[in-house]
Amino acid sequence: MGDFACFYEGNSCKKGRQPTIRIQACCNHRGVVLQLLTLTSIDLSMSRLFISHSRERFAKCIALSFLFPLLCIVSIAQAQDAIRPSLAGESSSEARRQDIEQIPYNLLVGPVRFRLSATMGVEYNDNINLSETNEQSDVILRPQMNFDASWPLTQLNTLKMDIGLGYSFYLDHSSANTNGVLISPGSQLSFDIFIGDFRINIHERPSLQQDPIAELQLSNVVDYGRFENTAGVSVLWDLNKALLTVGYDHYIYVSTVSDFDYLNRNAEEISESLSIAVASNTSVGLEGSSVFTYYDQHLLNDSDTYSIGAFVESQLTNYLKVRGAAGYQWINSDRGFVVDAFGTPFADKSDLSTYYANILITHRINATLHQTLSAGHESQLGVDSNFIMLNYIRHTLSWNLIRNTLLSTEFFYEDANDSGGFIDEHLHRFGGALTVGYQLTPHVTLGARYQYTQKDSDVVLRSYDQNRVSIDGTYSF
Repeated sequence: MGDFACFYEGNSCKKGRQPTIRIQACCNHRGVVLQLLTLTSIDLSMSRLFISHSRERFAKCIALSFLFPLLCIVSIAQAQDAIRPSLAGESSSEARRQDIEQIPYNLLVGPVRFRLSATMGVEYNDNINLSETNEQSDVILRPQMNFDASWPLTQLNTLKMDIGLGYSFYLDHSSANTNGVLISPGSQLSFDIFIGDFRINIHERPSLQQDPIAELQLSNVVDYGRFENTAGVSVLWDLNKALLTVGYDHYIYVSTVSDFDYLNRNAEEISESLSIAVASNTSVGLEGSSVFTYYDQHLLNDSDTYSIGAFVESQLTNYLKVRGAAGYQWINSDRGFVVDAFGTPFADKSDLSTYYANILITHRINATLHQTLSAGHESQLGVDSNFIMLNYIRHTLSWNLIRNTLLSTEFFYEDANDSGGFIDEHLHRFGGALTVGYQLTPHVTLGARYQYTQKDSDVVLRSYDQNRVSIDGTYSF
């Protein structure tokens, strides 16, 4: 795929990683490059359009977004003590370089280490269209190829690339086959630069997906094709007792399905966090973000989203770690209504001001059991409305009871409420999954997975049940 491929990175089936039920296999490289070049061209042209329409508005907001952490950092910079090695210093860079050298690889080209793997999976899905009354079942073949590469350009700076390229073949509903190629979530190009007490990360994170199950608001949909790309930079400033992180990203969303063209948008995302060590195992801090969203069409509203809050992180024991955060969030929309594809207006809240809160608990119960629990309340952009208010709880448990075998269970519950819009919906969604992975040989991993999802909606014909059973095999070259 040449130099162009290095801009994308995906999940690889590394030894010890929980196997997935996705299929992976080789793709036609020429077709892949043409697809990615087309999407990148769309990204660039839409970015130029965004700049011409929103430069003045964005300039007024960006100064406010950076003001908060800079005000806090001055006093801390004067009081720093050498309590640990710098996370941005040369020793940290050397440690990261040694970690990279320990990563297994199967191809060495000069200083560049490559790791290649291929997965082939088969899935049975009893409700591919997320329907309440007219369920369509199918058997889906999911080949995918994963590429990981790391290139230590200098002793301090490393370029890293991961990309997963795949395809979905529907045996009974060929119209649902993948449009082009799928790019796995988690694919990225990442470049770390270490300068004194600063660590600069430059990144690009693309994905191209079609499965609608990831979007809780959708029903009666088979193909929810969308290309998403996040490109930007983050800077970490290590002051020993304090860590200041500031990031900027440009986000683009391009639908590959005409029914969802109204979701095409650009966004400028700014984030800041300031963490202060108050004990050897505990840090407290402040966090904030600003997101400026601009749609190509005007069915949904352009919006400015702000949040500010506090967090605490603590390693309570060697086996138990907790992070909690809470704060306030504002969403300011440019209109108090949305319109459907026929131009009919629907009342929708133009503004929102509410709290957000979340907690993450990571617990290693013993040598064989490990669990994570997360819960929270937040607001986010909607598909059929300006925004939704979401409550969630998620739990995962990993069982390593038998040699070379990993068993994991998952559970989730979501409660979401639209702000209005052309489908004003209040929904509950819950489900779970059971996954088994077995390391057959050093190069071959087998996996099986069962997943259940149920949605209950207060809108007629938008509830559904879905069962998915899949098996896969992964070969690491």
